Amino acid sequence: MVYYIYLILAVLCFIGELFSMDFSLACFGVGLLGAAGVSALGLGLGWQVLVFIAVAGALFVGIRPLALKHLYHANKHVKMNVDALIGRRVTVLTAPDGENIGRVQTDGDNWRAQFAAPAVAGEEVQVEKVDGNTLFVVPIQTQEEK
Repeated sequence: MVYYIYLILAVLCFIGELFSMDFSLACFGVGLLGAAGVSALGLGLGWQVLVFIAVAGALFVGIRPLALKHLYHANKHVKMNVDALIGRRVTVLTAPDGENIGRVQTDGDNWRAQFAAPAVAGEEVQVEKVDGNTLFVVPIQTQEEK
């Protein structure tokens, strides 16, 4: 009958893991499942504790670092917000005027742009850098030749 308590605690650990996402509660949950199995076999409290510690410890030391590396390795290199615009191709909406200022569009957003070379409406250019609300753009041919 004690194994029901282990199963309930294991389910609570798995639910908690959904919120923490650091794989520690899942290790304890699997350890509790092992202890529930030993309890269902009728072995004593000492065996239950031993199996819990062995299973949870092995997962925590052996599997958890691999799981964290697999889950979170790509997130360090994701560009966010304005940094994601650098290197992107954008479409010229308004050709640059005498001061090389015009408008470009990317993902439905209309941006002020400083052009390095003349461009015509509808042409694609590449974002070189961002300063405030201004994109500095260069022709794509020039960027590919570099």
